[in-house]
Amino acid sequence: MRGIFAVLLILLFLPMYGQILSYKEEIRLYRSKNWAGLFSDPRTTVKPGDSVYLGYYPVRESNKVFCEVELLQDQPSFQMPTYSGQEKTFRRHAVLHFQWKGKKLRLTAYKNLHLVSPLYQNHLFIPLKDLTTGKKTYAGGRYLDLQATAIQDGRLILDLNRVYNPWCAYSDGYNCPIPPVENHLKVALKVGEKDFKKPKS
Repeated sequence: MRGIFAVLLILLFLPMYGQILSYKEEIRLYRSKNWAGLFSDPRTTVKPGDSVYLGYYPVRESNKVFCEVELLQDQPSFQMPTYSGQEKTFRRHAVLHFQWKGKKLRLTAYKNLHLVSPLYQNHLFIPLKDLTTGKKTYAGGRYLDLQATAIQDGRLILDLNRVYNPWCAYSDGYNCPIPPVENHLKVALKVGEKDFKKPKS
């Protein structure tokens, strides 16, 4: 009887287990795509074998947070400085309000006005720093992308497992935006990508 009960439990939880595996695989493929994208750029100095220097926090479903979204209207464009000394033009698009470990936080999502291709018409950009920055994660901050169409009725599920390093973390020669002060979080976001461990050449 106990054996039958055990089999029933396995059958009950097997679909759930499969969903967890498929989600982790989705994040793994997302991270692999970001890494592989470097090699199409002639400026890169990293090699495929340098993947041994990559590090990530564990993928957790709890890292997907519910946000109340404040859409911003009539925002002026502004110049966001980059680590190369150049500037890029952005506009503040929305403020995301959410909770992390019991603390109320907010992040601003920006629209890059240089991305004029229809492929990027819904693209929003979130550069950020947190208390792991310069310790466990890249000193220049990390990024997160999302689609404006994911915002429905003023709400959004923000997947912090997708936080990634800018290309400046791997190699010099890139114009990586510096996260604005309003996106400096006073918590440790132990999510997404960790610091790249290979010394820059």
